[in-house]
Amino acid sequence: MKNIVLLGGSNSVMVNGLQKGLKEYANVTNLALGGTTSLQNLYELKREKNQEVIQNADLILTESVINELDNHNIRENLPLDIIFKNLQYLYATLYQLKKPVCILILPYRSKNYQVIINMHRFLANYYGLNIVDMQNYYQNNEIIQFGNKFGGHQLAVVNRNVGKEIAKNIDLFKISKKSLDINMPEFKIVTPENMQRNCTFKIFNPNNSMYNEIVYRLEKGNSLSFNDCDGYEIIGMHSWNLENSGEITKLGFGIATAHCASIHLRNKNNDIVKPTSKLNIFCEIQAELVVNKDLIIKFNDENLNNTEFYVNSHLEKPNKVILPYFDLIAFFLCKPNPNTKLFDLSVIPTDKDVEIDKDIDRSYLIPNIVFFKDSMEFIDEYIGHLYPNIVKHIDSVLTPQIIKKTEAQILSQLSKNTPPAQPSIQLSLEAENKILKDKIKELETNYQKALKVKNHLSYKLGEALIKANKNWYKGGYVKFIFEAMRIKKEHKNRG
Repeated sequence: MKNIVLLGGSNSVMVNGLQKGLKEYANVTNLALGGTTSLQNLYELKREKNQEVIQNADLILTESVINELDNHNIRENLPLDIIFKNLQYLYATLYQLKKPVCILILPYRSKNYQVIINMHRFLANYYGLNIVDMQNYYQNNEIIQFGNKFGGHQLAVVNRNVGKEIAKNIDLFKISKKSLDINMPEFKIVTPENMQRNCTFKIFNPNNSMYNEIVYRLEKGNSLSFNDCDGYEIIGMHSWNLENSGEITKLGFGIATAHCASIHLRNKNNDIVKPTSKLNIFCEIQAELVVNKDLIIKFNDENLNNTEFYVNSHLEKPNKVILPYFDLIAFFLCKPNPNTKLFDLSVIPTDKDVEIDKDIDRSYLIPNIVFFKDSMEFIDEYIGHLYPNIVKHIDSVLTPQIIKKTEAQILSQLSKNTPPAQPSIQLSLEAENKILKDKIKELETNYQKALKVKNHLSYKLGEALIKANKNWYKGGYVKFIFEAMRIKKEHKNRG
């Protein structure tokens, strides 16, 4: 099997999504991290521990559009010029690796979506990197409104089948044919282990099925400073705020994002304060602070106002919790190169799509989402997304209630009008027959009433939905849609 290195955000982390499809036809090393932009992709390419798998890769797949849009539009307000500059650093680095690359554009629409997606298309053309453009596919097939229903995460079945097609056709992805003169800045990753540590630090090793990191805890009374990094700029930071005990939090995503801590970067001229939350996080340092001997890194124990924000640190929530520490993994540094030539934003159209060069466009590998071949699976997941609790409610609440009520009614009918048994008194045959006739007559009356109820539209639809749920594995939900249409039409015709 071929080897794929996956770089991206939460769409690449989702267990049943993109990575699962890739794994059907390739060995996959997943270096993705939720809530991160292209700068995290570049950071992973530069980490020492990843060099062997990168060198052995037959394809490097990168996706970051959705997170760039969110980090630009939500809370962090990441500027377009920083996004574009970091994208150029990433794609120039991928070009220099002389490996087949796939840029995956996932469908997403929010403010400035066109200019950010055009950045990726423009740079794919410039560096000659393969691209699969799902945004363009959704537009051409007029299913944008459908895609918008799912926000930043498309249905896992869609991404899974896209991944499957990419991995199955890995040989179609070629090394760039361009011949470009690239002068890159110097990049450096600095961990607290390599820094000047002032006072003592607690050190933790959070790890799970995907991540294994070393964390140093900044708290009141300790600090860090840089060694031999003068002239570098801090462009990114990797943190993972843990529980007080050093354990990975078990809080749900929504609550974890409201448990925040801030780091304070200070020298004579600057005070930069930025929060992160109880998540494994990589984010930009927008100020791009220049490192010098006066620069001190510390926990924000003075409770200074934040000067920058992060998309998944929700300090505005009423249930927010301010942590008395900040857990740091590394800083990502960049030393400018005067010979580096970067495009500015003026080259990116804001009113039309950049057309992708035909020789690098691999969008024909996108499976037919309009008439999806795994339609039963697709519709089941779609219904589960729109009504996540409906099946659970039917199984655990509604069905037991119906059964219990029906049993009670039957028992009631059997016991109603039946006098207590008297061992010493035998009912006459005539009396027994009268009771039996009365019982049958009452049951017939109730049966007629029940038939009327069963003819109600809501009853029939409910009955069809329960049947669909019981036969979900045979495409029950697909059949339910057509059955519901038939029932409604028949009910309407009967007036």
